[in-house]
Amino acid sequence: MGLRSWLTSSYRLLKTASKPSKTEFWLLLRVCILGVIVVGAVGFLIKFISAIIGFKP
Repeated sequence: MGLRSWLTSSYRLLKTASKPSKTEFWLLLRVCILGVIVVGAVGFLIKFISAIIGFKP
């Protein structure tokens, strides 16, 4: 993929992209926050379980 092709593709994408509506934005924000919470909870559980069983990295 050459520079000219990439620029053409980028221009086409920016031309067709639109600003999300208010409800779409809030849905996206909630999904992202939920994802961060889930990843943090999984990390916490792994750390907690490894502390209980005495695993030291």
